[in-house]
Amino acid sequence: MRAQGIRPAASIALAAGLRFAAGMALAAGPFAYWPARAQPATDSLGANPLGATVEGLLEAGQRLSPALRAASLDTAAASAKADGAGRLDDPTIADNYEYYRDPGVFSGHAVMVSQAFPLWGKRDLRRQAALADVDAARGQERAARDALDEKIKVAYAQYYLASRDIAVNREIAQLAQRMRSAAAARYGQNSGDQTSVIAAMGEETNAKTEAVRLQGEKAAAVARLNALIGRPGDARLAEPERLRPIPPTEPPIAALSGRARSANPTLRASDAAVAAARARDRLAGKAWYPDVTLGAGPLIQTNNQPAGFAASVGFNIPVPWGREASGQREAAAQLGAAQQKYEAATREIEGALGEAVARLRAARTTEALLRREAMPQARAAFDAVLASYSQGKTDLGAAIAVEHQLHDIDLRLLQAQMDEQVECAGIERLIGGPL
Repeated sequence: MRAQGIRPAASIALAAGLRFAAGMALAAGPFAYWPARAQPATDSLGANPLGATVEGLLEAGQRLSPALRAASLDTAAASAKADGAGRLDDPTIADNYEYYRDPGVFSGHAVMVSQAFPLWGKRDLRRQAALADVDAARGQERAARDALDEKIKVAYAQYYLASRDIAVNREIAQLAQRMRSAAAARYGQNSGDQTSVIAAMGEETNAKTEAVRLQGEKAAAVARLNALIGRPGDARLAEPERLRPIPPTEPPIAALSGRARSANPTLRASDAAVAAARARDRLAGKAWYPDVTLGAGPLIQTNNQPAGFAASVGFNIPVPWGREASGQREAAAQLGAAQQKYEAATREIEGALGEAVARLRAARTTEALLRREAMPQARAAFDAVLASYSQGKTDLGAAIAVEHQLHDIDLRLLQAQMDEQVECAGIERLIGGPL
């Protein structure tokens, strides 16, 4: 919002008031526009009400998020499956009845209980594959938690930015009101024109319109945060107090890539999937080796003779009808696919790290330039215009324009801070830990 077409008279009192307001704003710094504190949220974590800091929201997300509970249940299901992966199959009971009309020949029931025993380490391979599936599920659960943390960090930065934008816009609205009052006073004294009054009213209307938009942005950020931590979208959150501190420097790309390869949960899950596929590939290769089935049970004769005992030993015959060969090809293809997915995930993470670090450095440089150069230059320009105005050498519109420039720099600083928060959150998700 810029002040255009506004030419109020050089009132000494108004100039002094504006100089005082500007001086207070400049002394307070670029982040002095803090909104009024709302009532604390109904549920709070630790010493801070929920929403005041990102740490409380992260803790709430880990406790309340349905997505994380679902991922935890997937891990529990994989673990339960692994518990039975190396167990024997259920035994089989059979009753064989033989009858002969000749009473001198045995007739009766042969009740046989048989149990199949996989050989050649097949049970161990099944358990190894199942345990690798558990590791993959744990990696996916951790990846889901890291992804949720990143979303919460970004959403909180947006919430913080919207709150500070509202504070800056409130300062602009107050300035617009002073402009309108000054223009109306001059017009009432026949020393101004109606165009200036209308322009000042338009500036005030623009500030009100922008306030409505920013309130909508803030409400959207609140709804987004609540959804991420498993609360109703309209649940109350406290006003954001501070952003997470960003490390002054970041490690080299090579060091970050090394941390990602060792700690990124997606890579861990992919590596576990490779281990599971490798175990199943070895298991498929042992399908050509027979297993043994042992059986035993009583012989119950029908001619009232004493009961006897029977035992059996059986082997399955792997006939080359194509089932074993197709299973081997399937397992080999799945192993190759798992290995390629791991390589693809590694390259994708390394590329994403390079992009995020480049954007983080750009945001740092932008913030530094705004603080060291743009803000001092804008302050100097404002002081010069205000001094010229007090001497009657310029109009109030020029001072208002420079004041808006100061506000714009405030907003750009906030945006640079949010960019740093977004890129830092992305890097932490990629490396699997804090930066």
